[in-house]
Amino acid sequence: MKRFEPEVCPVQEKVLTTRKELSAARIERDEEVDLALRALVAHEHLLLVGPPGCAKSLLLDSLMAWLHARRFSILLTKFSVPEELVGPISLTALKEDHYRRVTTGKLPEAEMAFIDEIWKASSAILNTLLKILNERVFENDGELVKVPLKLCVAASNEWPPPENSKELSALLDRFLFRKSVRPIVSGSSRQRLLWHRDHTPKLSTSIMPVEVEQAHEDALRLPWTDQSKEMFETILRELAREGVQPGDRRQYESVAACQAFAYVTGNDRVEPEQLEVLAHVLWDEPTEQPEKVAQVVAKIANPTGMRINQLLLECEQVLTATDVRQLAQAATATAKLQEIDKKLAALKGDDRLERASSYVREQIKRIKLASIEAI
Repeated sequence: MKRFEPEVCPVQEKVLTTRKELSAARIERDEEVDLALRALVAHEHLLLVGPPGCAKSLLLDSLMAWLHARRFSILLTKFSVPEELVGPISLTALKEDHYRRVTTGKLPEAEMAFIDEIWKASSAILNTLLKILNERVFENDGELVKVPLKLCVAASNEWPPPENSKELSALLDRFLFRKSVRPIVSGSSRQRLLWHRDHTPKLSTSIMPVEVEQAHEDALRLPWTDQSKEMFETILRELAREGVQPGDRRQYESVAACQAFAYVTGNDRVEPEQLEVLAHVLWDEPTEQPEKVAQVVAKIANPTGMRINQLLLECEQVLTATDVRQLAQAATATAKLQEIDKKLAALKGDDRLERASSYVREQIKRIKLASIEAI
């Protein structure tokens, strides 16, 4: 079979550039940036769950500024009504016995949407959302109207409560990509947050909906290596042994998710590393399954990435337990971090490995300088 070789594409260059610019501005949000861009390219939806103040809405604001398209945003409450989402009933049409909504400026006409506090939606809103998100259609006065929606990002402070599992699980399933967002962890990132006041991304490009459509089509043409196909099937078998069995539709859509990952990272085919995105896709129940899936995917698709994460976690534990003003503690911490740096140097990987090594060396330097000042 002839391998697909994409030409140098201005649209993909825009995506790659924006990925770097968003990641540079959003502190410890590289993965969220990647998921948002993958969802946009795949024409799927993204759910971000985390405590208030974790920059969930700021990320979408940046994407909306980048994408020149019709937008819609809403913060749902238990008092929200369908009119806020899909528009009011036309009084003129009602006089003629037609129950038609005026959708101007509302979700049925949006190409990008942000829905905050999504689990607070009423049953009427949920039923409308299900059809729009999954089938990209909206029923207006008995007529099915095609919706131009390319990406919906939803946010919440918590996962859907178990007591409403049937109704809300259907909505949860409409989001191919799901991720928990945690507060900033590392000390250096917290310093950036506190002492660098401007965290607004400096975006050098913009993109139109027609270009997003081109990116989507190009991504779906990216081929899979035989090794990646084998690993994908191995992951599904291993998950089944762990009691995690995603539905057929989710498995099918996962193929496009990996292709979108490859496109967003500038690859011309799906390599095993791109299967990492499956950790945010191949699960249904949000309390225990995500951790199981992440472990299986990392072990099979990217053991190097799994090792990098483990070593970075060790690094953070050392930093948390160290008072750099105490010379003995500083010396012990430096020795431990140098050992972590050696373990990272023995690995082979991509730019993530380079960033991890650079971060550990930065912490070693910081501790040494702090120790000198403390003398």
